[in-house]
Amino acid sequence: MPSSALVYPVILSEFNDDGHYYTITSPNIPGMITQADTLSEAQTEAVDAIATMLDGTTYPLPQDSSSWILESNQQVHLITVDMDAWYHEKNEYLK
Repeated sequence: MPSSALVYPVILSEFNDDGHYYTITSPNIPGMITQADTLSEAQTEAVDAIATMLDGTTYPLPQDSSSWILESNQQVHLITVDMDAWYHEKNEYLK
């Protein structure tokens, strides 16, 4: 059985302008953006955002993030998404 785990690099941007928070985007997944107050929450929110955007689509190949140009408040994180687990959890929540 093929694995349902996907790994995508994301850009985590840290802001302190109107409080302290993070935004998470991914050039792999146009339109994907999410926000969180802590680094831990940012990673959890990134999993949900990626899975939501990819649900029912063909999964894009992960890009090589080494060529991405980052701002001083940005860093690359790798996010692992288990689509089967996410789908199961989503459906349990909806029951």
